[in-house]
Amino acid sequence: MQALKEHFISEKVLEKTLQKNKKLATAAMPLFSSEITNKVLEGFQSIRGSPAELYKTFLLKFLDSFSYFTFSLVFTLFLTSDFGYSDLSAGTIYGAWGALVTLFGLLTGVIVDNLGVAVSLRIGFAIQLVAKCIIFYTTSRFMLMLALCLLSLGGCLGIPVLVIGIRRYSNETNRGFNFGLFYVIMNFAALLSGPVVDYCTILYKNEHIANGERLLQQEETYNRGNSESWSLTGYRLIVLLGIFSNIVACLVAQSMKEIKVCDQEQVEMGDCENESSLENTSCKVKTFQPEKASMYEIMKETVYSATFWRFLVVIMVTLNVRMIFRHLDATLPKYMIREFGEDVPKGTIYSINPLMIMILVPLITAATTKVDPLVMIHHGCYISAASVFFLVLSTTIPACVLFVVFLSIGEAIWSPRLYDYTCSIAKEGREGTYMALSSAPLFLAKLPVGMMSGYLLQKFCPEEGERNSRIMWLIIGLTTASSPILLTLCWGYISKKEISCHDGDAGDDFISKVPQHELARLQQVTVPVVNQIELSDIKRRPSSTSSSALT
Repeated sequence: MQALKEHFISEKVLEKTLQKNKKLATAAMPLFSSEITNKVLEGFQSIRGSPAELYKTFLLKFLDSFSYFTFSLVFTLFLTSDFGYSDLSAGTIYGAWGALVTLFGLLTGVIVDNLGVAVSLRIGFAIQLVAKCIIFYTTSRFMLMLALCLLSLGGCLGIPVLVIGIRRYSNETNRGFNFGLFYVIMNFAALLSGPVVDYCTILYKNEHIANGERLLQQEETYNRGNSESWSLTGYRLIVLLGIFSNIVACLVAQSMKEIKVCDQEQVEMGDCENESSLENTSCKVKTFQPEKASMYEIMKETVYSATFWRFLVVIMVTLNVRMIFRHLDATLPKYMIREFGEDVPKGTIYSINPLMIMILVPLITAATTKVDPLVMIHHGCYISAASVFFLVLSTTIPACVLFVVFLSIGEAIWSPRLYDYTCSIAKEGREGTYMALSSAPLFLAKLPVGMMSGYLLQKFCPEEGERNSRIMWLIIGLTTASSPILLTLCWGYISKKEISCHDGDAGDDFISKVPQHELARLQQVTVPVVNQIELSDIKRRPSSTSSSALT
């Protein structure tokens, strides 16, 4: 009865908090001008007539995200409940899973560039399907670890490749909007995953609900080298739903084609020799041939770009604020269960994040489309980092809600623009290598963050005994706050514009220092009117060419 009473109390508190936020949102609606609404509508109009591959990419993003979020939200709970792992061990395994995704992405970046988007997606989703089936059926810790390795390998061929697909299947007029829509679809899947997790873990209860005595028995069983008998727990039911999503994703990936949408400039310059109008498609597309090269050649081409190193600094500096989402998945659910009881609506509270993202991202993206991505990343990181301190001040359900709300506001400002920033500076055909190298710092951070989550829970928020959860969140908050502060300190370097054009003799070796994939963008900025012959001449002209040839 006490647990039931706590459940209803927490539900009422959550409902009041959500109603308050809804009233604030309603009052703020007049602040959004009709101009922003028109820009959002224009964004949807811009993707009409896009190739089917764009819509398939959105569908694959939804299926992959639903499978990922439902699993990641209960992963540490699943390890503890069904396999008897301690908090520290479960957190370490969670961190290792994320680190392996990044490590495999680092190793397969060149392979993705050589295989192309379509083939990479087919292989990735097939591997994920096999891994999820093993996780669903196994009771062996060894087979679980093997399946996690396979899941990590498949995952590195999923989300990063889909990002590349959005770039290939969009043109210069709708690419920014498509990335925003891509992010909204991911959060729509996350929104659905919350209630699904609540249903499977609260309403679908059986004797396998974890408790202290059962965990000790499980740990002793596995320490003796034995395995528990298999049963359909709520956590395995969630894995089963992920299997269904992966089956559909495999079928959709089989129909993907390796194409590229031509920008208007490419069409006018005759750079779309193989262009063709597809049925029900108004834009021009052509078959995309991956630019094959050796690993050494691709890596050399990438690391010789000064822009890449500035981007790498941005990635490293924002690591800690990006890691707060690992605590949202791995730390917050256990914290809420231990502080507020088994029946706390953890999935519903988690769903506030994707719900707000779905509402805010299109509005913020439309309103700030002309603002530099780095500026948005800078300001958004401060808001996301500040959100943690609500849990430092109070150990209550409203504090959890406010944490998720302010984290979501910051995320809506900076996270979609990070996609935009990444793809805007990567050379076409080398996106896989570019993102793989830039993700190397994530590999170094995910495992320690997982271990940190497990240690802090075990130290400050144990399942039994005295708790001091505010200290745990203070440590997490101070760690997260380092990212926006470092962005401010490094702003002079990361915001530096490498390319500039001056009159006179400043451009003697200007052309030779500009990478080929950045030259077209430079010409759009510096040369209002230039014919096709002059553009091709510039690309072939030696470094001694004077900048006066541009005029």
